[in-house]
Amino acid sequence: MDQPEKPSQSEKEDSQVKPYLKYSGLAFQMIAIMGAAAWGGRKLDAYFQNQTPWWTLGLLLVAVFASMYSVIVSLTNKK
Repeated sequence: MDQPEKPSQSEKEDSQVKPYLKYSGLAFQMIAIMGAAAWGGRKLDAYFQNQTPWWTLGLLLVAVFASMYSVIVSLTNKK
């Protein structure tokens, strides 16, 4: 009878580390999206000389939805 092979110690460690790397990568991705939106919004507000930072607020709102979409897609991906 063929018995299933037991995973080696390194395969066990890899499977335990991967979720941490995945989630920390998602956090850095969200930070990058928010940072780019804030930076771009500030530049646009300065260019158009807005009293109220409408561009910053709008781009940050879009960035929140974009980052949440990115997280949902990454978490539902089976790979």
